[in-house]
Amino acid sequence: MAVSCNENWQAGRNVLDCNKYMLDNHLYCDVKFRVGKKGNSMRAHKYVLASRSSVFAAMFYGCFQETSDVIIISDIEPDVFDILLRFIYYENGEVSTDTVIGTLYAAEKYGVTKLVDLCRAFLESNISEGTVCDIMENARFFNMTDLHAKCLKFIFQSSCYARNVFKSAGFIRCSRDGIESIIKDDKLPLEEEIIYQSLIRWAEHRCKKERAGSPNPVQIRKALGSLIFHVRFPLMSLESFWKDAGENEILSAEEKSQISRLIAGNIVKNTVFVTTPRLGKGSVISITRAMFPCGMSTYGEFRYTDAIDFKVNKPIFLQGLQMYGSASVPYKYDIEVDILSKTKTVLSHLPMKTITESTQIFHINLDHPCKILPNQMYTVCVKMKGPRRYSGSYLDHVVHDGYTFKFYARDKSLSLINLNSGEIAGLMCYL
Repeated sequence: MAVSCNENWQAGRNVLDCNKYMLDNHLYCDVKFRVGKKGNSMRAHKYVLASRSSVFAAMFYGCFQETSDVIIISDIEPDVFDILLRFIYYENGEVSTDTVIGTLYAAEKYGVTKLVDLCRAFLESNISEGTVCDIMENARFFNMTDLHAKCLKFIFQSSCYARNVFKSAGFIRCSRDGIESIIKDDKLPLEEEIIYQSLIRWAEHRCKKERAGSPNPVQIRKALGSLIFHVRFPLMSLESFWKDAGENEILSAEEKSQISRLIAGNIVKNTVFVTTPRLGKGSVISITRAMFPCGMSTYGEFRYTDAIDFKVNKPIFLQGLQMYGSASVPYKYDIEVDILSKTKTVLSHLPMKTITESTQIFHINLDHPCKILPNQMYTVCVKMKGPRRYSGSYLDHVVHDGYTFKFYARDKSLSLINLNSGEIAGLMCYL
């Protein structure tokens, strides 16, 4: 762009504004780059680049300075190189989920440490169940040990988070070292069954990338390698082990025999399987508001809706409900569950399903744990059909390890039951 000698474009602009103007309008540029796979042409100023980057300073003014008129940068795409230039010129750090990893690579390559810090902060603020595996992989690649530690801390904070991470698409994209750093840790709050099933899914994905068709057990075992020994099979029940791992050929007959003996409590010398419980393994806590069953309902089959409001002083994950059953065992109930927010938005819905039990109180598990925020009102609504059942006498609040649960009668539109009666005996939660 040609600029008239009489044009005073510098007037009223500070140094960053002037840098931006010169970059945007390609004024007085003295270096040209061919950027990305397509070799897009981009121009800049040697002095500005060298003033912010030791790598560019060495390139333009060092002992082995670049002599070519055009500098080829094929490993960085134009949109990312543009972000790098704009940060160097006037500290504009607009990164997104699509550009942050490329920008981090460019910032590391050219030693722009403030942009590295900005990318790291962006990644930290965007850690979620769906992104944490990808962020952790990049933290390992760029040797960001603090960011990697924060990713692990996020995964280990609750069973619910860990379960969702292991089910995510990002999990199967993890490297072997990345997977190992998670599953070998004592603080991983997951059942071994879920760890094993997720590892199989990860191994199958790797096999399918290498060859077409469904992988066989031999290929899966080869893909798993030593990772299989980080699954703490001896912590499973014998029934669960044979259901999940014993019916296929991924483990050898000798390994299955050894694990079975360990589960049964026998001493097995020189075993490669870890028997130490995971310190961080979360468990479901029952918050029981029922003091004792106070009687039996009417005879015969019934259709019934029960609802209760509750709130808690700290965040939890609602995993399920405790419900009163029938004295006539075994019994069956058709049950549908809704968890609603204060605005009656459905946060979790369990479609009508049949429950067969033979205990005074039985449990209903939600398909996905429901996040409950502190000091907000929530409603549990249960629709039931089945035989005569117990009812209960209830507490209006329950305190457990610093968590205070308060229960309230639901409005009459959903339930004819008051606070001191009904079928909902309690809540099942991850604290």
